[in-house]
Amino acid sequence: MNTYESEQEQLEALQKWWKENGRAVIAGLLIGAVAIIGWTSWRVYTAQQAENASLQYEQLVATAKRNQQEKAIEQGERLIEEFPGSGYAGLASLVIAKVAFQQDDVEKAKTYLRWAIDQGEPVAIKQIARIRLARLLADEKKGEEAITLLNGDTGEFTSLYEEVRGDILLLGQDNPADARAAYERSTAMSILSSGQSRSRLQTKLNDLGNPEAIPEPEEPKEE
Repeated sequence: MNTYESEQEQLEALQKWWKENGRAVIAGLLIGAVAIIGWTSWRVYTAQQAENASLQYEQLVATAKRNQQEKAIEQGERLIEEFPGSGYAGLASLVIAKVAFQQDDVEKAKTYLRWAIDQGEPVAIKQIARIRLARLLADEKKGEEAITLLNGDTGEFTSLYEEVRGDILLLGQDNPADARAAYERSTAMSILSSGQSRSRLQTKLNDLGNPEAIPEPEEPKEE
């Protein structure tokens, strides 16, 4: 199911947004602390918390890129524990799930994807996690559960959701007709997607060949 590149492009855009805006978001989440620690102290505290969350996430990504898997998981779990309501926690859960999958620990990968679905913010984190979990479920021959997971709000990922749906219908359920319909919906919604995404979809449609023509009903013969 080679749709990771398009998904990764959108995830990287989300990561860039959090790098630029995450500090302000965390500061907003901590506004309730004003009444307890005072305005001046609160400003210092929120700035430090936001900086720490950003730094921890950058370290996590760097560690994962160096393929230091155990250390990456430890860093990600610590970030989630310290900043559970931030977007960095959701991003960290995706990183942990990816590293766990690389370690062949599918159960841990599914656990953190479910965490992202249930608690990740913003909503795009949840949507990416649903796609990735659906793939894992499909690999385990749980096609119906995977398809169900793809239903609901898809946000800006609608084209990608339909492509993954098509992959599951074709490869997991041997249903080329419905797979074609899903690929066609994905193609229709991918106008703003990269040329690579459209080319991949067209290849999948070409591989399915021409849909079988439905024979016309025979007219009744006159007696």
